[in-house]
Amino acid sequence: MRFKKLFASLASCLLFISSNSLTAFAEVTLPEGAVKGLPERLTAMDSGGNAVNSETGEYFFHVENMDYGVDYTKEIQLMNLRDDKAYHIYFYVEPLFKDGEIDLEKGCDCTFWLDGQEFYKGKVTGEPDSGYIDLRNEVYDCGLYDPGDSHTLKCSVIWNDLDVLVGADNGHRLVDIDGEHVLVGSQNAGYVEGEIEFKWIFYAAVDEDYVPPHTGLLAASSRSWLIAIAVLAVLTGGMTLLVLLKKKRKDAPHNCQKVTPDEG
Repeated sequence: MRFKKLFASLASCLLFISSNSLTAFAEVTLPEGAVKGLPERLTAMDSGGNAVNSETGEYFFHVENMDYGVDYTKEIQLMNLRDDKAYHIYFYVEPLFKDGEIDLEKGCDCTFWLDGQEFYKGKVTGEPDSGYIDLRNEVYDCGLYDPGDSHTLKCSVIWNDLDVLVGADNGHRLVDIDGEHVLVGSQNAGYVEGEIEFKWIFYAAVDEDYVPPHTGLLAASSRSWLIAIAVLAVLTGGMTLLVLLKKKRKDAPHNCQKVTPDEG
């Protein structure tokens, strides 16, 4: 259903907005050793090529002109492109601002999955339904990423509650006009809107216990390595001996006698 006379926006924001701000939330306690943002070559990017800010760890989920009942999704690929270190990746949600006659904080449902496993369901601002982690006050561990590892974080947002109008005429309702559902006021006119802003913040912590695997010859066992060295030494010694013998023959003097026929 598309509302021609309704504008709704879901967005993340880099700035705090003081007016009509959301309820303050507790300070998030980060895991020990976690650093803000994502270190070099630790990447988080959606299918549209939009990446998490590596310095701040902030990511944008932006929807304009939302349609009621439409499921908006984002898939973010979390990757460790390094070859020397392993990391844990964490994230949480920071609500910033909401405004307008439509309370999208209450009107939208949000769901998160990691590699297809659901771990959160609740409001877009991180307040969970019963039984889920509170993403406003707790960080979610997106797993350990060894070099080359990759996982998929998916988010779904849907506006599915119309009973969230604030300060608007209760006569607002859905009507069918030219085959489209439109939200109008009691006099078949009116304009209402809603806006909400929040951000996802990603953090990372290096795994101090990770030991990079050896590659090539260094990956062989100590016994195999010693045998290889011994074989190489024998071959080198044999070739050296052959060269010396050949040189000795070449330098040796030749004993020759001149034979003349008998005169006679």
